[in-house]
Amino acid sequence: MSALGEALTLAGSMAWQILWALILGLALSAVVQAVARTSAIVRLMGDDRPSTLAVATGLGAASPRPTW
Repeated sequence: MSALGEALTLAGSMAWQILWALILGLALSAVVQAVARTSAIVRLMGDDRPSTLAVATGLGAASPRPTW
């Protein structure tokens, strides 16, 4: 196999790995957003206790919005 063929194979493999992870992440985020009510989230994240921060971290990890 030529170098170009190997490069294309590697690029396709990396694209597939990124694509399925992205689809899975977005699907999980959609489930969280569909199931969790806004009022429940506000009630859970109303202060700065460690448990509140843990919930916020978990929901933030499931969020599709980049944080950079």
